[in-house]
Amino acid sequence: MASIGALPQTLKSITATKINELGKQRTLFDKAKTKIREDAEAATDLHTRAQILLNGVSRLKGYPKDALDKDDMDLDVESSDDDSESEMPNLDMGQLRQGDHSNIRRWIGQLENELRYLELKHDHASFYSKLVTEWLAQLDAQNTSAINKDSGVGRAEMHDQRAQWESLVFSTGNHVEEKEIRSYLHDLFKKDKLTKQAFKEMRESLKKFGNDLATEGGWLNVEELEWVSNALMKTDLLSAEKTAILKEFMRNKEVTQEVADVLNMRLSSLDSWGWSKEGIPVEMRRQLNGKYRVFMDEDLLDALMLQYLGTKWAIKLREVFTSFLLSHAWTPIQEKIPEEYMERRKYFYGRPSRSANQTINNLRKATYQKEYFMSQLPESVDEGAQNYDDNSQVKSALNTKHSLLHRLITESLIQKNARGEFTAVRSDYKWFGPSLPHTTALTVLKYFGVPQKWLNFFKVFLEAPLRFVQDGPAAQVQTRKRGIPMSHTLSDCFGESVLFCMDYAVNQGTNGNILYRLHDDFWFWGTGKDCEQAWKSMTKFANLMGLEFNEEKTGTVQMGKVQKSQILPVGEIRWGFLVLDAEQGKFVIDQKQVDQHVEELYRQLSSCKSIFEWVQAWNGYFGRFFANNFAKPALCFGRDHIDMAIATLSRIEAALFGKSSHGDAEQKGGVTNYLRGLIAERFNIHDLPEGFFYYPVELGGLELLNPFVNLLSMRESIKQTPQRRLQKAILADEIRYYEAKERFEKQGSDFPTTLRASNDQPLSFPSLKEHNKYPETFSLGYYSAYCDLIQIPKEKSVANTGDLRKNMSGLKGPTSTTSKRTIDPEWTVMTPYWRWVAELYQDEMVHTYGSLAAVNREFMPLGVVKTLKEGRFRWQG
Repeated sequence: MASIGALPQTLKSITATKINELGKQRTLFDKAKTKIREDAEAATDLHTRAQILLNGVSRLKGYPKDALDKDDMDLDVESSDDDSESEMPNLDMGQLRQGDHSNIRRWIGQLENELRYLELKHDHASFYSKLVTEWLAQLDAQNTSAINKDSGVGRAEMHDQRAQWESLVFSTGNHVEEKEIRSYLHDLFKKDKLTKQAFKEMRESLKKFGNDLATEGGWLNVEELEWVSNALMKTDLLSAEKTAILKEFMRNKEVTQEVADVLNMRLSSLDSWGWSKEGIPVEMRRQLNGKYRVFMDEDLLDALMLQYLGTKWAIKLREVFTSFLLSHAWTPIQEKIPEEYMERRKYFYGRPSRSANQTINNLRKATYQKEYFMSQLPESVDEGAQNYDDNSQVKSALNTKHSLLHRLITESLIQKNARGEFTAVRSDYKWFGPSLPHTTALTVLKYFGVPQKWLNFFKVFLEAPLRFVQDGPAAQVQTRKRGIPMSHTLSDCFGESVLFCMDYAVNQGTNGNILYRLHDDFWFWGTGKDCEQAWKSMTKFANLMGLEFNEEKTGTVQMGKVQKSQILPVGEIRWGFLVLDAEQGKFVIDQKQVDQHVEELYRQLSSCKSIFEWVQAWNGYFGRFFANNFAKPALCFGRDHIDMAIATLSRIEAALFGKSSHGDAEQKGGVTNYLRGLIAERFNIHDLPEGFFYYPVELGGLELLNPFVNLLSMRESIKQTPQRRLQKAILADEIRYYEAKERFEKQGSDFPTTLRASNDQPLSFPSLKEHNKYPETFSLGYYSAYCDLIQIPKEKSVANTGDLRKNMSGLKGPTSTTSKRTIDPEWTVMTPYWRWVAELYQDEMVHTYGSLAAVNREFMPLGVVKTLKEGRFRWQG
C-alpha cells in the first residue's frame, strides 16, 4: 500500500473541497444542459435550433464570444473579430440562411456531439473523483489497521529472516583478530616503494581531513542543510511522517536556521553524543524480491547529523581511494606483450595514430573508474546518497547492474573469438550488512589513518541499542554487536573501505585484472587461470575479515576450450530472473523462478482494495520489477532476448487473468479487461476505451504501464546478430592489415634503421596471425564492436501523423509542470514510450471523449493523485 503519511492533511482537505465543488459545478452543468436541449427541441425551425445549440455549447465551453445573437444571423462567423482560440465548429451562417438543410443538420449533429462530449467529461470527472475517494478511504482504513493490528502478525518468511538477522546482529560471530588484519593490510599496502608512497599519501590525507573536520566549528548553514536534507530524503531511511516534517522545516528559512543551529551544537560535542537509551525503533520492510530489510527509525535531528557526516566522509574516502587507483601502486590492466613484438610493430606499422588509444583495455580502465570503482560513495554533495534500485535516475544502481551484464556477454563473445576461452565468477557475501564485524571496519579505518576521535564516534554509531516496533511497547532493547545500519551513508563508508582492500588484493593477485563490484556483489572474468587467482585472493580476504560467501549467489561459468577448474566455486551465475547458460553463451530467463513471483503478484493484487492502489501494485511489479529483472536489452543480447522477455510477460499476464478471484476462468483477456470488470462492478461504468487505462492521469487516465511498448520499440533497432557484428570486426582488422602491408611495401618504414633477424636478414612483414595477436591492445575492429555490443538499443519512435498532431494540438498547455512530460502538445519533449501510447489509443479516445483528454484538468483532484503516486508503496506481508 502507499503510505498515507505522505499525504498532508491539508491536501486531503483541499481535495475533499475540490470534489465537493466539482459536484456543485456538475449540478449547474446538468441544469444548463437540460435547458439547452429543451430550448433546442422547442425550436420552430432548424436555423433557430442551430443558434440555440451554438450559443449554449459556446458558453459551456468558455467561449461566450463565439455565441451568436439573432441580430448577427447575416454575418459570417469567420469574419468575427474575436481573436481567442475557439474550439467551436466553423459555422457559415450564410449557408444556413440560404436554406441548405443538409448543412444545417450536419452542424446541428456536430453541436449535439459537442454537448454530449461535455457531458461525458463531467461524467468522467465524477467517476475519477470516486476513484480518488476510494483510494483515500482505503489508505485511511489500512493506516488504522496497521496501528491496531496484532504485533505478532506477519508472514512466516518474515519471522525466519528476522531470527536470522538477530542471530547475526546481536552476537559477535566469527572471531576476528585485529593483529591479523593489520598484518594482512601491511603485506598488501607496503610491499614496495611505489605502493608505500601512494598509501602514505592516502593515510596522511585522511588523517588531516579527520582532524580538520573535528575542529571545524559552525559546520552547517541553511544552504548546506538543504543538500543534507535532499540527500537524506533520497534514502529509504525516513518514515513518510518524518519526510513530511523535514519538508516543512525546509520551507521556512527561519526554522531551517534553528535546525542548523541545533545540529551545530550536536556536532561541536560529538565526544558526548550517544543514542537514546530507550532504543532506536527498527522495522522490517518487505522488498519485491521477497527479502526483508531492517530499517532504523532514529530521531530526525540525529538522522540529519549522521547524513551530513556520512556524506563528508564518503566524498573524502572516494577521493583518496580514486587517487590510489590512479597511482603507480595500482597495476593497470594490460596484455603481456614482449618488447621485441612492440619494436617490430612500430617498425612495420609506423608511428601510432590518434586511434591508437581506442583499445578495449583503455575502455575497460575508463569504464571501471567511472562506473564501478567506489560506486556506492558520492563524488560530491550534489550527488548525495545513492538510490538503491532506483530506475528513475540516469546514473542509477540498476542501470549500472544492467550494463555489467551487457559487458559480461560482450566480453565472452570477444574473448571466445580472440582466445577460444572465457571464464566468469560471480559471488557476494552472505548477509554482508548485518554480519560485518565491527572490529574489521574499525581496524581498517584505523590503519587508513582515521583519527581516534572519529573511531570512537563510529564505534558509538555502530553499537546502537535497537528494539523492534512489531514487538510493541514492551519490546526488548538489545545492543548491536555486529553489522552496519541499512540506508546510512556512514555505513557505505565502512563497507566500501573494507571492500576497497579486496579490490586492490584482486588487482595485485591477478596482475592488473578488474574485479567488477557493486557494493558486495562482485564479478570477475577472463582466463581460467586469472579467475582462479582472483578467487584465491577473495577467499583469503574473506577468511581474515570474518566474512562468508553467499553460496546461493556464488557460481562459475566456463565457455570454449578451457579445462574445468577444481579451484573455482561450483554453482550457477544468476542475476534477477536470469541464469547464464554456458552452452548457449547467453542469459536465459528462469521460468520456474518467474512462476513463484506470479503467485506473489497475484497475492499482492488481491490485497488491493482500490483501483488506484491496484494500478500502483501492477506498475511496480509487472511494469517495472519483472521487466527490470529480465535486464535491459542490449545489442550483445540480440533480438532473441527481447523475444524471450515479451513471451514471458505475455505468459505472466495470461496466467494472472486466466482465473478470477474465485479461481475460475472468468476474467480472460488481459489486464485492461480485468480492470474493466472491477470498475463496472464497483462504479457501474462500462465501455471504457483502452486508452483510459494507459493514458496519463493528467488526461484522466489510470497511467497503467505497458512494458511491451518499450521492448517492441527497441527490438526494431537491432538490425544484426552479435555474431555478425564480430565477423565485421574481424573483417575490418583484416582490411587494415592488408592496407598497412601495402603501405610498407610501397613506402618502407618511418624508421631509418632496417630491422633485421638474427641471421642479419631484413625481417619480412608480419603474418596475419601475428598481426592479430594482442587484440585487446591493438584491434580497432574489436574495440569498435565492443562499443557497439554494450549499447542499449534506441527506442524507435512512432511517426508524428497528421491526426496525432491535430489531436495533441487540442491539449491545453503542457500535460505536466514537472520534468516528467507525458502526452504533450510539444512532440519533442515526449519519450518514444508516450508517443507510441498516444498514437496507439488516440482513435478510440477521440471517438469516446471528443479529444485525447477524457476530462478537463481543472475538473480533477490531480494534486492528491500525484502526491499519492509519489509515496512509497508498501508491499503486503
